[in-house]
Amino acid sequence: MEFGLCIEMALDHLPFEQRLAKAAELGFRNVEMWFIDLSYKGTGEALATMASRHGLRITNTVIGSPDGAVGGGLTDPKNRPQWLARTRQTLEFNRAAGIGATIVCTGNCVPHSSDQQMYQAVLDGLKATADLAEKANVTLLLEPLNTTCDHQGYWLNSSDRGAELCRKVASPRMKLLFDCYHMQVMEGDLTRHIERNIDVIGHFHSAGVPGRHELFNGEVDYPFLLRKIQAMGYGGLFALEYAPSMDHEDSLRQTMVYLKGEA
Repeated sequence: MEFGLCIEMALDHLPFEQRLAKAAELGFRNVEMWFIDLSYKGTGEALATMASRHGLRITNTVIGSPDGAVGGGLTDPKNRPQWLARTRQTLEFNRAAGIGATIVCTGNCVPHSSDQQMYQAVLDGLKATADLAEKANVTLLLEPLNTTCDHQGYWLNSSDRGAELCRKVASPRMKLLFDCYHMQVMEGDLTRHIERNIDVIGHFHSAGVPGRHELFNGEVDYPFLLRKIQAMGYGGLFALEYAPSMDHEDSLRQTMVYLKGEA
């Protein structure tokens, strides 16, 4: 298992390239970004050069916003053309930048649509998205989010349901992103949820609960959870996606000491 860092929440007070440099200085070798046209404004090729200069791997992007305001989302089939156009744009950027994965958010619930209608729309949209991802050799990471604190109205708020969708899509390029922060808020019982879905989990996010700040200030015992995940044979990325509540560099150093049990 390797650690990663989301530079959209930590080090976000710095210009984008300075975030890469600082992440590398702090010992990270894997960093992730959000939209391809948000905090970074250049080409994929330029980003690849920039990352290489700092000895970093950019691990993933995000296709659209959780609520569907960017990309249109998957819950409403009327938005499918917009979603697929955004997907193609993101996959092309990923290809040019050498980024191997991108996050998929479902969008919010659609008024006057039944849950089953939205489920079918999401499933159909994921299958069409996976077809494009297979051609681009990019892995999709489907992310359930919490709907009680951060993303009211978001459709996919269950890791089990997300895993079910991944299995139904049945593509080697369709994986589940298990965000420990979001799923602790929604479900708790993290270890057993991870155990029964580890076959489709392709990425982890983490933050302290409550508050989405430092991992060492919260109700989740992350060193215990990491040991359990490693025992399941997971060899992918475990990424930090939290908002530091103190000096960012000190926060990240202390977090890594905590996770590695070096205190």
